[in-house]
Amino acid sequence: MPEGSREIRIVSRKDISEVKWDSLVQKSENSIFMSRWYLDAVMPDWKALVLNDYQACLPVFISRKYGLKYCLQPLFIRECSVLGDESKFQELLNKLKDETSFFSLAMDVNVNDKNHIIEHSIHQLLPLNQDYESVYKMYSQNVKRSLRDFIKSKAELTDEQDSEVLIKMFRELKGKQFSHIDDEAYFRLSNLMMNAHSINASILRGVRLNGELVAICCFIRQDGKLLYLKGIVNSKGRNIGAMQAIFDSVIKDHTNEYQSLDFGGSNDEGLALFNKKFGAIDRKYLILKYNAAFWPLRRLVNSKIGIQ
Repeated sequence: MPEGSREIRIVSRKDISEVKWDSLVQKSENSIFMSRWYLDAVMPDWKALVLNDYQACLPVFISRKYGLKYCLQPLFIRECSVLGDESKFQELLNKLKDETSFFSLAMDVNVNDKNHIIEHSIHQLLPLNQDYESVYKMYSQNVKRSLRDFIKSKAELTDEQDSEVLIKMFRELKGKQFSHIDDEAYFRLSNLMMNAHSINASILRGVRLNGELVAICCFIRQDGKLLYLKGIVNSKGRNIGAMQAIFDSVIKDHTNEYQSLDFGGSNDEGLALFNKKFGAIDRKYLILKYNAAFWPLRRLVNSKIGIQ
């Protein structure tokens, strides 16, 4: 390829150089979401925009409906990253615009482009590169009280083995509230947790009260980072501070060893408040939205991807 040339191509999953992809992931701050094993579980048949010889890459999942090609952020991937040369993001974004009629993509980059809508969202992050006592001092009095209640309850923290128990419990307690999570999404979540377990990248921590599982959470660990993936607690668990005990135990096990705990986070004030009570701080990321669909589908697309 001539020096200075620019070629961005769409590469199918089966044709991606795993060696080159993994090398880029190891240098990424967003290595968990961008790892092949993670993408394979939650975004089957994903593709990548690849600049030159893996100078810069961006994973995408391009679908087609009503004759339109589009790209939407998949469940369980909060944000995507440009792997490699991040300064080439605009070139990759322009290629995505050429290839699709609309997209909604969460990214951890700064971009200034008037051709699409830019929204902000947040998640919460807790630094762990310090001793446990320093982290504990940042806990709110509410969390500390919950931990005392947990000790009094005589409940037991456990390392669970069956991730399907988490999914079953979540569907029973939260299935109606999260109706957008369909059978296919639960299947992908199950694959994700199994993939993580197979490479020793998961922590499945539970709380049992008199033998009954009252709370369970799954965390992903990789490259010195922890990610809270999914969890569920029933009323008995809430009454004894089971979720607070699970998070505290994971934090205690990994301070001074890992860089951070990513709580996943949310714009939901209740979830964000829970996370911040452990000392977690807000971190912003962008949601980029673009709609070039023709009328009369343009209005329908606006509604689907949340453009006013």
